[in-house]
Amino acid sequence: MGNSCSNQTTDIQTKFTDMRLMCNSEEVEEGGMKEVDVEGNKILLLRQGGVVRGLSGTCTHYGAPLVKGVLGANSITCPWHGACFNTTTGDIEDFPGLSSLVSFNILEKDGNIFIEGNSSDLGKKKRERGGEILEDVDNERTVVIVGGGAAGHTAIETFRAEGFDGKIILVSSDESLPYDRPKLSKKLDAKPSEIQLRPDTWYKEGGVKVMLGVEVVQVFPENKIVVTSSGERLKYDDLLFATGGSPRKLGVPGENLEGVKTLRRPADANFISEAAAGKNVVIIGGSFIGLEVAAALVGSCKKVTVVDRNTVSFQNILGVEVGAILAKLHTDKGVLFEMEETVSEIQGTDGTVTGVILGSGKLLEADLVLIGAGVTPNTAPLDNIEGILDSRGILRVDEFMQSSVPHIWGAGDIVEFPLLTYSRQLINIGHWGIAMYMGKVAALNILGRKEPAYTVPFFWSVQYGKSVRFAGISKDCDSVKVEVEGESFLATYSIGGVVQGVATLGRDPVAAYFRTMVAHGKQIKEEEAFDFLRTMPNLFSS
Repeated sequence: MGNSCSNQTTDIQTKFTDMRLMCNSEEVEEGGMKEVDVEGNKILLLRQGGVVRGLSGTCTHYGAPLVKGVLGANSITCPWHGACFNTTTGDIEDFPGLSSLVSFNILEKDGNIFIEGNSSDLGKKKRERGGEILEDVDNERTVVIVGGGAAGHTAIETFRAEGFDGKIILVSSDESLPYDRPKLSKKLDAKPSEIQLRPDTWYKEGGVKVMLGVEVVQVFPENKIVVTSSGERLKYDDLLFATGGSPRKLGVPGENLEGVKTLRRPADANFISEAAAGKNVVIIGGSFIGLEVAAALVGSCKKVTVVDRNTVSFQNILGVEVGAILAKLHTDKGVLFEMEETVSEIQGTDGTVTGVILGSGKLLEADLVLIGAGVTPNTAPLDNIEGILDSRGILRVDEFMQSSVPHIWGAGDIVEFPLLTYSRQLINIGHWGIAMYMGKVAALNILGRKEPAYTVPFFWSVQYGKSVRFAGISKDCDSVKVEVEGESFLATYSIGGVVQGVATLGRDPVAAYFRTMVAHGKQIKEEEAFDFLRTMPNLFSS
């Protein structure tokens, strides 16, 4: 079987003919985990409260080995991307990812641990949610979801998984069905079908009406009607707004020239991938998206230059020291930086970009320009509703994702909500995983479940094969400390001596561990943090 118990005598196995011997009981300690290989399949065994459970061994998002993750009181957190699964049922509780883990039947007897199931059962790596086939929609209750991103799609998954048999209408300005957007900046040549979250048949079988390439232009809450760009008037019982943002314009001459792009959709990524080869590329803005694109392009371009108004890239999110470490990853690969610079004009000839003029007057040659200067919320259709948006165009919601207007809900990048794990601090955050989680919470509360959003921010970025993880928050932190070891680092972000967030490179699963701590209401003092996080003691074994 490929585990330490393969030499056990077979008499125990024959007593339980439908069982397979996994290992000795003593190999799975209380609060511990063990990965066992069964016919090439990774099974995760864990013991909590004296009970041994078995789950599929890899995260359902991008396949991270969960044995390297963090075991909480009743959950396990992926070491790579922070997805969280219930250890009793295997259900996904916090995101990213759509599918749940497979939970196996485990028997512990006479000092040995057995698993029940045939080869096909043991080969299952995930369990899908919300894929129920509806022959007919029996309930006339209608939910309109505006936005085909992470939040909107996860809401659909949740509605169907929870047994909602009413009408669901998805209105998306995108021409493609919901897809894994974070992959766009990492795999620029990906086609929509390659990164689609679910196949076309999934929506048809789930009784979901999908309207692609269509925008909602106005909302009339008194009549519960939305008006679309195609002229349709859709009646709703509940409306979920999850439209995300649009790339921010620079407001400088020349940004409409051919060859000046933003990255929002697969067509944008594909254009950049094809147009960049052997060319001079200028990226305006040192965001994670901009730097991920730089990492993806630098080996195939003539020159890649990043223009950033900060002292170092990532300064606003991760601080100067961490920003300098990450910038070195890029300069070592040949990326050029123009720091503390702005753009005054984008030049072109015959309608096509040829260069970028910086605020200092310096001219950069450019055959392709990518603008990554942030996003603005797509909430204009709500402008006519008094008090629903703040001055930034952000939709404010409570911990249940409910807006100030009855039957209008929000999720994803466009909302600000109280973060319960951080004393109800109001937060607007553009993380893929949190957007998915908010979609789930919104759907549950539309169904009347009264389940508040209780999560810890977690995001990641991959550059040159190296993964940066961040858990928690860094906003308003008054102290940042960084510990560097070789090519890895651990950074802490604190307020009043209490750590609020951590960033890591090459220190997995520290970020997942910190996220688990915060989710269980635990704090760590700044002066103790590095020693504590190096050892990561078991917080939940007692």
